[in-house]
Amino acid sequence: MSHCHDEHDHGSHGHGHDHGHDHSDDRPAGSSQTGTQNSLYPYIRFDEITTMNEAVLDSGKAIVKKEWAHRLSTEPELVSDADPELLMNIP
Repeated sequence: MSHCHDEHDHGSHGHGHDHGHDHSDDRPAGSSQTGTQNSLYPYIRFDEITTMNEAVLDSGKAIVKKEWAHRLSTEPELVSDADPELLMNIP
């Protein structure tokens, strides 16, 4: 996917968007003003998420599946089983 920010330099002038395309189609259906307009959530293949070093099987999937309304909840928890690093693949 190409982004307008990568295609040309805005230089010292403002960040105007008068460059031949419309951003209104760049967001998923059902987006709103609550921060979901930039969400990748509709595009994630949840069943294919893998997490290396997770202490509890599929806790990485559970973290990614957590919806915006539950973002402040401390559950589920993702903890490493061996070292402080976790490696997650989110297709």
